[in-house]
Amino acid sequence: MPERKRGLVLAGGGARGSYQIGVYQALTELGWKPEVITGTSVGSLNGALFVLDKLEEAIDLWKGLDIHGVLEVPQSKSPEQVRDFLLDTFRAGGLNLQPLGETIDQYLDEEAMRASPVRYGLVMTEMATLKSLQYSLEEIPRGRLKEYMLASSACFPALRPQKIDGVKYIDGGWRDNMPLELAARLGATELVGVDIDGWGITRPNRTGLTTRIIHSHWDLGPMFDFDGARAARNIRLGYWDTMRSFGRVGGTAYPILPASDNFLTRFAAAYQLELAKAVAKAPALALTESMARQVRGYPAAYAENPAAPTRGALAPLELAAEKLEIPPQESYTPHLLALTILGSFDRNPAERFRNLLGEETGNVVAEAAMAAAAPEDFVLAVVSKTLSEMNLF
Repeated sequence: MPERKRGLVLAGGGARGSYQIGVYQALTELGWKPEVITGTSVGSLNGALFVLDKLEEAIDLWKGLDIHGVLEVPQSKSPEQVRDFLLDTFRAGGLNLQPLGETIDQYLDEEAMRASPVRYGLVMTEMATLKSLQYSLEEIPRGRLKEYMLASSACFPALRPQKIDGVKYIDGGWRDNMPLELAARLGATELVGVDIDGWGITRPNRTGLTTRIIHSHWDLGPMFDFDGARAARNIRLGYWDTMRSFGRVGGTAYPILPASDNFLTRFAAAYQLELAKAVAKAPALALTESMARQVRGYPAAYAENPAAPTRGALAPLELAAEKLEIPPQESYTPHLLALTILGSFDRNPAERFRNLLGEETGNVVAEAAMAAAAPEDFVLAVVSKTLSEMNLF
C-alpha cells in the first residue's frame, strides 16, 4: 500500500491570505501535518512560513502587517503628490514589490527550507506567453527562491512584473490560482486546498485525489487592504472553518459547539411551527424562507427529522445572527447564539409582520409582499418570534 502523503495547497488572494494562517493553526492542532505544500502568490509566501513551521511568527507578521510592508506606496501626501505617484506607477508598469522582498528577507531561510522534509512548490506565469510554470523547491536555483516567490506574487497590472534572467513573470494566479496538480506531482496523495477568493483562474481538480477545500462564508476584505484587525478576524475565521471541515464544530457561517442540552431540537420544532402558521396565511412564504437560505448560502432544506437536527435546523439561527451582524469569529452553542440574537435588537423584528406572525387579522398580502422583497428580514422575524416565546433562561 503506498505511503499516505498530505498536501496543503494555498491559493492566492492578497491581504486575504491571513485566513490561511488560521487554517494552518487548526491543522496543527488537529495533528494534520502536510508533507507537501504548494502555493500561488500570497499562498507561496504563507507556504514558506509553514514549511519552516513558523506559525507564531506568521500570526505576528499578519497582525502587524500594513500596506507599507508589502507595496511601495506613499505616506500621507498632497493630492498633487499622489497624482504624480500614480502616474509614475502607471509608467513603470505597476507598484513596486520591494517592501515585500524586504519582509521576505526577515522571515525566509532558504537553506532551512531546503533541509526540511516538507516538499515545497510554487506557481508563476510567464508574462509574454501567459504560460503557467510550476516549480518545486528543488527546481529553483539555489539562492534565488525569493525572486521566484516575488514573481509568483506579482499581481499584474496592479503590481510590477518580476524579472528573472531577463524574462518577465507575473502572478501565478493568472493561470493557476490553486496549484492542486503541482501538489500531486510532488507526491501528495490527499489534499487540503485553501480558497481565499483570489482573482485569476482556479482550474478544475483533475488529480483524482481525495480533496477537501476550505473556504470562508464571509467576505475576507479587499485584496490590497493589509489591516491588522481584519487579519486577526480572518485568522479566526480560517481556524474555525477548518475545525468545521474536520467535524469539530457545526454550523455553516458560525462555529457551533456541541451541546448536551436539547435546545436546538426545541428551537427547530418551534421555528417550524411559527413558520407553518405564517405559510398557512400566505403559502408563498415557504418559497420566501427557502430563498433567504439560498441567497446566504445556507442549506435549503430543513432537517428531515426535528429529533435529529442537522445544519438545516441551525440555518435560521445563523441567518438571523448574520443579519444582525453578530461576530462570526467567536464560537457559540446554539443556546448562546439564540441569547446573543435576542440581545442584539431593541425592537422585536417580528413586529414588522404582526399579521403574519401574530393573531391579528390585518393585511397579510402587504406583509407577504414585504417578506418577498426582504426574505432575510422575514426569517429574522420568525426566529425572533420563536425565541421570544421559548423559555431560554
